[in-house]
Amino acid sequence: MRLEATVKSQAIRLGAHLVGITSKDLLADGPPSADPSYLLSSAKSVISFAVSLNGEFARDFISKKSWRPHCEDRKAIGQTLYEIGDKLVQHLRAEGYDAINVDLNNNYRPEDAATDVTEMTEFHPEFSHRYAALAAGIGRLGWSGNLLTREYGALVELGSVITSAVLIPDAPIPDAEHPCDKCKMCSLVCPVEMVQPRSSSQVTVAGVTETISQKRPNTCCWIGCTGYEGLASSGTWSNWSPYRLDHPLPENKQELDALCTRLQKADPQMQGTDNSFNDYRQAIFDPDWFYYTVCGFCRTVCSPSREERRANHKLIIKSGTAALKMDGTHIVATQDASEVATPFNLKVVVQEGEVLNEHNRKSQWPGQFPLDREVIKYLRTRATPKDINGETNE
Repeated sequence: MRLEATVKSQAIRLGAHLVGITSKDLLADGPPSADPSYLLSSAKSVISFAVSLNGEFARDFISKKSWRPHCEDRKAIGQTLYEIGDKLVQHLRAEGYDAINVDLNNNYRPEDAATDVTEMTEFHPEFSHRYAALAAGIGRLGWSGNLLTREYGALVELGSVITSAVLIPDAPIPDAEHPCDKCKMCSLVCPVEMVQPRSSSQVTVAGVTETISQKRPNTCCWIGCTGYEGLASSGTWSNWSPYRLDHPLPENKQELDALCTRLQKADPQMQGTDNSFNDYRQAIFDPDWFYYTVCGFCRTVCSPSREERRANHKLIIKSGTAALKMDGTHIVATQDASEVATPFNLKVVVQEGEVLNEHNRKSQWPGQFPLDREVIKYLRTRATPKDINGETNE
């Protein structure tokens, strides 16, 4: 059996739903993050693989029926992707080739003006899983810029193994079979309006030119997907974040970048040495680490059929807004929910009576996410009836 067939069958056996191969030469026309030699100087080929997320969990997530199952599904799939990559690397090295398993997330190329991730504004990955998957025939880029597959829509997580082995590449999906029909539902479900519905840009990878949304600066997405702001401009729905800014997001890139840095500097998650931005693999396999997912709606809305996408859009805009409970869970806010100021440059939405309830103040279980924990500690010790009624803390 040829090596290409061996690695593909091994990946499928280990849990991959889609597998493809591309080459360094085919990726040469792409953006800098499409270059596999950045991570492996001897790179000749890339094996790209995808695992689909649980569709039922995803629908329950966007409709706010339940929060945690989709988060836990993402963590389990992250473990599967690392395990697939590790086995492929082990096999290729046994055959005498160099090979590395590319980290799944949170590994960015250095930026001249940034001393750490809190000061980054561009967030260019060391190697782009999306570009590899496009070139390897797994999917194409949808209007949102997410990878869109024919089989699962955008509801996939991606992994990549870079190797010195010269492997026969697969062909990208042709334009005639492009899975994105430009419905632009993704632009309607981003609470921070990162995905623009009308302005477009182009990116070329492996001889394929994709026309995608001209998105707002990457710090806009960081603010929304991290959860510093979760409320849509209509005020009627949000992602799963209970946090709110006290002003609209700035349009100017410099101001947006500065805001993102300021929020990260105040975020307790970013201060710990064991956070996922320092070691994503370690976090994924830590049984106590919670995969905090509050958004990604631009991807989760994108099912294979337009009818399903329309249905997902309705689920999102009718899902309501999120609030924080004093046990660290996120729930759907009711009409009596209030915004309370915190020391982290954010307001938090809580239910009336939740904070001042004596049982909640004595509870020792503040949730699994650093920002939630610190906000809850603050609310337990400092929040007053005056604060809960919407007046600003000193």
